[in-house]
Amino acid sequence: MIADVHPDEPLNDLHTTVRAAIQTVRGPNATGYPTKVPHLTLGYAAEECDSDQVQRKLRNGVRPGHAPMRVDAVHLMDVTADAQAKTITWDHVATIPLGTGS
Repeated sequence: MIADVHPDEPLNDLHTTVRAAIQTVRGPNATGYPTKVPHLTLGYAAEECDSDQVQRKLRNGVRPGHAPMRVDAVHLMDVTADAQAKTITWDHVATIPLGTGS
């Protein structure tokens, strides 16, 4: 299940900056995951399922296009997807705090 981010320009800019920094330090192949439209992934499924109930509760509880989001840090993750095992693992590599520090 995915929630779109709007406006997406600030998150796009942050993503581009972080990706460029990683490539500068670790090389161009360090960011192999293809970029897509900014979004928040709310859940994954290994089998077919119906997300209508959750989507309805989310829409009734908050208007996703009007919910503020503040990013205080970037967490670098090493993500591995195993389609055969139907698993995704997220190994934390580093945290980069953002902001002025005040």
